[in-house]
Amino acid sequence: MRKDLPLLAMAAIYLFVQTGAILLAPLFMPEFSAFPEPNDPINPFIYIFLVLVMTGIILILIKYGRKRIVQSIFYVSIFITMLYVFIPLFLLVDPEGTLALIASLALAGGLMYLLAKKGEWYVIDGVGLIIAVGVTAILGMSLGILPVIILLVIMAVYDAISVYKTKHMITLAEGVSTMRLPVLFIVPQKEGFSMDNVVKKGSILPKKDEPRDAFYMGLGDTVIPGLLAVSASLYLPETASFLMTANLWAAVGAMVGGLLGYLVLFRYVLRGRPQAGLPFLNTGAITGYLIAYALAYGEIGLGMLGLS
Repeated sequence: MRKDLPLLAMAAIYLFVQTGAILLAPLFMPEFSAFPEPNDPINPFIYIFLVLVMTGIILILIKYGRKRIVQSIFYVSIFITMLYVFIPLFLLVDPEGTLALIASLALAGGLMYLLAKKGEWYVIDGVGLIIAVGVTAILGMSLGILPVIILLVIMAVYDAISVYKTKHMITLAEGVSTMRLPVLFIVPQKEGFSMDNVVKKGSILPKKDEPRDAFYMGLGDTVIPGLLAVSASLYLPETASFLMTANLWAAVGAMVGGLLGYLVLFRYVLRGRPQAGLPFLNTGAITGYLIAYALAYGEIGLGMLGLS
């Protein structure tokens, strides 16, 4: 049972992020949207361009030893993202907003302090969960069904290329994670695991014939497939169905499909080599969504793509 704990923990993280994003997205104001027109098929290409630019900048900074600049970029982004998550929640109890803003600033500031000063795996995971929920909700509400599916397909191809061919995603994860930044979820495999050892070793990868001390999953592996679940919950018709509305069944289908893809992925992860997660996760999410849509709405057609 103990050897299965990392598998169960990662699966729980995957479901928590996407469920949290589905619940959080309706609380966001329209101004939170990353794109003015969610159904514009150009949106995913803009997102991909920004990902490539930011990845290139971070890799250059890491190569030339500018870790302080990298940390500063991430710290600002993390702090702002946490505010996006906390403010709508605190507004539920303080509609006027003054106390909500103060509480959000205090909580986000406190977590940033822990991340900067402590930076242990459980702090990284906690902050990572908040960020992942927030980003999934924001991007999910910013993209309609068709743009999300386009994005998932492109990101799956990009992830495979960046891990197996150019390997720059491994370089990025290695460089950033040793800075104690929440870009990976960390589930220790053995007692006494500490980020101090990772930083000292300078790598998250085990050496040859060395036992694995922890399992890692990129935040993007929970965020990207989760966009389809959030988008389905928001943009599909709320047609009555068994126990809940059809749009929520479609969202659940995307979540379950992605989870099944994760279970297949985990079998390859156990072999010890870094794996591109999105080809498995995105394929599962899209397949699960399409099946759930067909069952919930009783039709197969353009409606699956959010088109009437």
